[in-house]
Amino acid sequence: QFSFAEKWEHPHDTEVLGALDLGGASTQITFQPGVTIEDTNTSVFFRLYGTNYSLYTHSYLCYGQSQALKMLLADLHQGSPSSQQVSHPCYPKGYQENVTTADLYNSPCVRAPSTPSPTQVLTVTGTGDPAVCSTAIQKLFNFSCGANRTCGFNGVYQPPVRGQFFAFAGFYYTFHFLNLTSQQSLNDVNSTVQTFCKKHWAELVETFPQEKEYLHTYCSVAIYILTLLLDGYKFNEHTWSSIHFSQQAANTDIGWTLGFMLNFTNMIPTEALEHVKGHQPSLWAGAVSFIVLAIV
Repeated sequence: QFSFAEKWEHPHDTEVLGALDLGGASTQITFQPGVTIEDTNTSVFFRLYGTNYSLYTHSYLCYGQSQALKMLLADLHQGSPSSQQVSHPCYPKGYQENVTTADLYNSPCVRAPSTPSPTQVLTVTGTGDPAVCSTAIQKLFNFSCGANRTCGFNGVYQPPVRGQFFAFAGFYYTFHFLNLTSQQSLNDVNSTVQTFCKKHWAELVETFPQEKEYLHTYCSVAIYILTLLLDGYKFNEHTWSSIHFSQQAANTDIGWTLGFMLNFTNMIPTEALEHVKGHQPSLWAGAVSFIVLAIV
């Protein structure tokens, strides 16, 4: 904040909030840990309003929700006894769609079979089984860590989560749809997701006709979010309440644009700013007069 003494000062009693972002292609976690960051590749130095911060941050490419759903469908396809019929436990019972293998395997995030047939059309049928869905989603991750090492997933170092977090973008949109952005307990969240995932497609369409385009994916994404947060980022029943699913902070939309702007505030000096005029006062007065006359 800019003080009455004309200095940029760090506000008193402020808390550093962590950030959880879920995009289409990647997911990110950033927070200030309570321990020394052991892996310098996951450490970033940040200076804001004259105060230094050492933050943990990592971005997982291919683990955004769109690419994760592609990887999930590809795994289900390759594990199916039929080359053209795919049972999808995360899609609601009664839902069916056709997908070409060309569309399914068009991403570098998706491992293609050894002999793909790009013209093949797959029939994907929802079975609405959240337990099987959860098991299938967990197979997208490697949760094992090396000896004497804490990690997130896929062997990436991560210190234990600490402090309060804003979860935005895909985290917020999915939980907002499920009405789960009011600090519900983990038990309530699990119960709501389980109930939603067991609903028939016809009932969902009747209840949410305006959401029909993406309605079949909400169960998948909700269970993916829970898996990512609990098994991936290592939140638990004790730290779950520290996650705030939100679209805004201080009435400002949260996103990369805001982060870019905040990064530029590193250029704000802690010393008193000098008052600089680009022109002499007479030129400023003339310019202002011209603008006023032009408007009138």
